[in-house]
Amino acid sequence: MTAYDAQTALDAIHHRQEQTLDEYMRHAHSRRYLIISALGLFTVCSSFDLPSPWNTAAVLAGNGLTLGGLFVYQRRAAVRRKTASPEMLFYAAMGVLLLVLFWTVAIAAYFLGLPARHTIAAAVTALTAVAGSYALRPVVGNIVRRNGHA
Repeated sequence: MTAYDAQTALDAIHHRQEQTLDEYMRHAHSRRYLIISALGLFTVCSSFDLPSPWNTAAVLAGNGLTLGGLFVYQRRAAVRRKTASPEMLFYAAMGVLLLVLFWTVAIAAYFLGLPARHTIAAAVTALTAVAGSYALRPVVGNIVRRNGHA
């Protein structure tokens, strides 16, 4: 094997790795799963405004929607990889920020005297999650490319 052949093989490996990471990112940011997650988030968070038997049903429906979407998302993934620690830390931080946003909006709606304050906070949180997903896509891509090899 010549040096040219070795470099060509190495370039082919790097090209396939980039293709794999591109497919992972495309599937991870699919609009279908993003909408399902946002609807599940909205349903669970807005359930605080419902009376007793209905709030349990809303939590079950929202969690079922989210978990069902996650199950289908995992089954249809063309590329499977382990999530790296920095990636998990990033997702956990975003989850905490969304939780803080939800309660901040709910408390602000309470002080403003708005009805259905949890529903308003749930809508703001779900829309922020969708917008944040699109805005933070390059950041997630950099984290995945830096830390995760397929």
